[in-house]
Amino acid sequence: MDRIDRWILDLLQRDADITNSELADKVGLAASSCLRRVQRLKETGVIERRVALANPRKLGRNLKVIISVELVHHGSGVGVDWMARVVEDPRVAQAYGTTGEQDAFVILNLRDMEEYQDVSEELFGQDPMVARYYTYFVREARKCDTAIPTDVIGQDQ
Repeated sequence: MDRIDRWILDLLQRDADITNSELADKVGLAASSCLRRVQRLKETGVIERRVALANPRKLGRNLKVIISVELVHHGSGVGVDWMARVVEDPRVAQAYGTTGEQDAFVILNLRDMEEYQDVSEELFGQDPMVARYYTYFVREARKCDTAIPTDVIGQDQ
C-alpha cells in the first residue's frame, strides 16, 4: 500500500458513502484510477466489507454491557462450542477470545436490565462451560471508533 491507498482507506473508513468521484477528487486521481485502487483494496482483503453503523440509542439499545468470562477449562481450543453459541446470539455485538485470566470478553447492546438478566443467565449463568463471569456496565463511551489509523501502516504493506 502506498500513500494514496492509505489516504483512500482513511477516507472510506470515515465515510463509506462517499462517491467514487468525490473520493477521486480528494486524493487527486482520475475516477477510473481511484476505482481500480478501491477494487484492489477489496480484492486483497484490506477492505473486508462496507457497513452502516447504527446508533444503538436510536434503536432503543440504551444499555451497553461488557462481560468478561472465565471458562472452566483454559487453553487453546477450549470453549470453542461455547464461543460458537455466543457469536450466534443476535444480542451479542462483539465477542473476543483472549489470553490471560479471562478467556473471553463479550459486548452487548441491550434494551434494559431485564434483557441483561435474561441474556446473562442464558449465555453465562446456566452454561456448564462458564466458571464465572464479571459484568461491567458502560456509563459513558469516550471513544468508539471502527477506523484503523492509516498513518501507522508501513509504507509498502
